[in-house]
Amino acid sequence: MDSLADNLRRNIYRLRLKVFKPEKYARLQKSRFPMEDQRCIFVHIPKCAGISVTTSLFGENFEVTHRRLKDYLDTLGQKKINSYFKFTVARNPYDRLVSAYCFLKKGGINEQDKSWAEKHLSAYDSFDAFVKGWVNQENIQTEIHFRPQCDFICLEKNRPGVDFIGYYENLAADFQYVCRKINSQAALLAMNRTAGREKDFREYYTEETKAIVADVYADDLRVLGYAFDNSSLPNQLKLRAGKVA
Repeated sequence: MDSLADNLRRNIYRLRLKVFKPEKYARLQKSRFPMEDQRCIFVHIPKCAGISVTTSLFGENFEVTHRRLKDYLDTLGQKKINSYFKFTVARNPYDRLVSAYCFLKKGGINEQDKSWAEKHLSAYDSFDAFVKGWVNQENIQTEIHFRPQCDFICLEKNRPGVDFIGYYENLAADFQYVCRKINSQAALLAMNRTAGREKDFREYYTEETKAIVADVYADDLRVLGYAFDNSSLPNQLKLRAGKVA
């Protein structure tokens, strides 16, 4: 149950947003309506098939936003958060990092992506050099495509607050589960696939870069249960089956 202090804090946040950043407030109001109609919240983690999921479930006019679960809590309040079906799609952190790098190296999807890539990625001529030269705890917090997945789905330290974590590697089946939960007849569309990947993500890594990523994304690997080669997926599905209806 919300405390008076929590409610006051969220009301002040919404009011300040409405007064000082009306365009952002309007976007956030607009972006949540399709989900509210279906009493659900999709936490869209970048580079985890989120555009495919949102377009399939909520239509082409749904505004893509990479909002954390905490952001939804601040704008919707605890009562709605508790009553809505909250879900996400996660991805092997090693694979996601390769995808984000290739995506931004190709210019991303908008001018902001392109500008960031020109400023930060132009110095690296390979994924190997990028991991060795840029990937660390501080830098990954500065660009949303590299932020840890736990940042998006946890309300408390390393404790996911969503009801269901779908896996990118099991997307077709997990999408159907979501559809059943929200009573949707949607078909999964393939959108925004990153071009420029010439090989399996595992082939991008050396033992040195594997160790760097294992350290930097340690929380994601532990909380989501991933092994480097996805050999953990059967166990991830088994453990999840005991937590969801």
